[in-house]
Amino acid sequence: MSVDQSEYYFKIGENAVIPLEIQNNYGQQISGMLQYTIIQQIRQANTQFSSSNTQASTFIVNEGTQTVSLDFGTSTSPATLSVNLNFIYNDGNQINVSFDPITIHFVTDESQKNNVQNKMQSSSQQGAPVQNNPSSAQQSLQQKLDQIMNQQSPVTQDPQQRLQNNQLAQDSNALKKEIQEQLQEENSLKKAFENQLVSTEDFQKSHQQLLDQGYNVTGGSLNPNSDSTGDFKVNYQNEQGKWAKIEGSMINGTITEIQKQTQEEQEELLTKLRADPTFQEYENQLIHDAFVEQNLEFNYDQNMTFISLIYKNDESQTATIIADFQNNDLIKVQLEKPWKDYSYLYPLLILTPAGIIAYFLSKKLKIKKKISPKPIISKEFKKFDYVLESNNLLIEAKDCFNKKQYKDAYGKISQAIRLFLSYELKLNKEITNEDLTSHLENSVYPISDIRYCFQLSSLVEFAKLEPNEDDFNKMIAIAKQLFQRKLTNGKIN
Repeated sequence: MSVDQSEYYFKIGENAVIPLEIQNNYGQQISGMLQYTIIQQIRQANTQFSSSNTQASTFIVNEGTQTVSLDFGTSTSPATLSVNLNFIYNDGNQINVSFDPITIHFVTDESQKNNVQNKMQSSSQQGAPVQNNPSSAQQSLQQKLDQIMNQQSPVTQDPQQRLQNNQLAQDSNALKKEIQEQLQEENSLKKAFENQLVSTEDFQKSHQQLLDQGYNVTGGSLNPNSDSTGDFKVNYQNEQGKWAKIEGSMINGTITEIQKQTQEEQEELLTKLRADPTFQEYENQLIHDAFVEQNLEFNYDQNMTFISLIYKNDESQTATIIADFQNNDLIKVQLEKPWKDYSYLYPLLILTPAGIIAYFLSKKLKIKKKISPKPIISKEFKKFDYVLESNNLLIEAKDCFNKKQYKDAYGKISQAIRLFLSYELKLNKEITNEDLTSHLENSVYPISDIRYCFQLSSLVEFAKLEPNEDDFNKMIAIAKQLFQRKLTNGKIN
C-alpha cells in the first residue's frame, strides 16, 4: 500500500479525501480488516485535550493494482489530524500492513495549502500462524477489542462536548480536571475488563472458531461493573455479509454465560424445522385458525438450541411453536395454543338457575310485582394503565410461584417487564425478548438486569434450570425497581 504524501492540506469545508494505492500480488482476492485511528489535539485556554476516533471494517482487496479513495470527513474550523492506518489479513499467517502517521491539515485559505509529493510506502509485519499460536490470536483479538473500547468509551468524546452536555461552565478548570479523572477511571476499568476477557479460554475458543469460519470483528460493546465482572458483546461479519456474534457475562474473571451465534447456523436450523412434518402440521392448524406468524426467538443452553415461532390472530391471542435442537438435530416440536375464551357464557350459568328458581317461587307465592326498568349506566373507558397492569402481573407471578406453577411464575415476570418497556419505549405492541433488548442499547434502563430476567425465565421454561426462590425474588426486585418511579396505585407484597 502507498499514499502520495505524508501531509495533506484541505480548506475548511472540503472533504479530506486521500487516494490509497494497493497492489495485490497473491493472484486472488484478499479479505481483511481495514482500521484507522484519527487523533486530534484540542487546545482550550491553557489546557490541551486529545480526541481520538477509531473505525474498523471488513475490506476486500482485488487482484492486481487498484486505487481506493479514503474520506476522512471535513472540519468547520482550522484543525490538524493525525491518521494511523493499517490493514490486517490472514494468509496462513497474520499480516499487519501499516503506515507511519499521515497528517491532515484543515486551513482557512487556499494560499495556506502546502501539498508536496512525498510518496509513503506501507510496511508489513508477519506474525506466527493464527491457528497454532494462541498468544498471537489473543494479541490480535485484544487489538480489535481495543478498537471497540475506543469507539464506545466516553474517553473518545471531546471533553469540551462533555462540558456542554453537563452544562457546568462556572468553574471550567476544576470541572475539566474532574472530567479527565473520570474518563481515565472509565478507560482503565474497561481496559482491565478487556484484558481479563480475552485471557479466558471460553472466549478465545469461540472467537477462534469464528475466525476459522471466515468472520472478522466489526464492533461490539464492553459493559463492565468491575475489572473482572460485566457483560460483553462482540459482532462479526464475513465476506458474504452474514453476521455472527459472541455475547455473555463474566463474574470475577469466570465466564458464567457465553453464546456464539451465526446467521448461517440459525438459517440452517430454521430450514430443518420448516421441513419437519410435525411442524408443518402444527403450522397448518394455526393458519386454519387464522393465526399469522409474527416473530421468532432463538435461545441457547450449552449444546441445546430452542426456537420459538410466535403467531397471533385478529383477537390478539398468541400461539407458539417451540422446537428443541440438540447440536444440529431436531429432537422435539410442540405447539402451545391459547385456551378458548368462554367467559361470555358465565352470566348465563348464573342467570339461568336463578331465573328458574324465581319462576317457581313466584308461582307458589303468587306474588305480583311490577319490575322497574334498570337505569342505563354509561361506562367510562379509562386509558390503559400499563404500569398498573405490569404490577398486577408481578402479583400473579408471586401467586403462581407459591402454588409451584414455576413456568407461569417466571413467564409472568418477563411478560410484565416486556409490557412495561414496550409502552415506555412507545412501541405499544407485543415484542420478543431479543427485539426488546436491541431497543434498549444506549438507553437508561439496566439492560444487563433485564437480560438476566429473560434468560432465567427461558431456562426455567425449557426445563433446563431448576426454579430457585432467591433467583425468583431477585427477578421480582429488578422488575419492582424498574416500575417503582411510575407506580401510582397497587402494591406488591
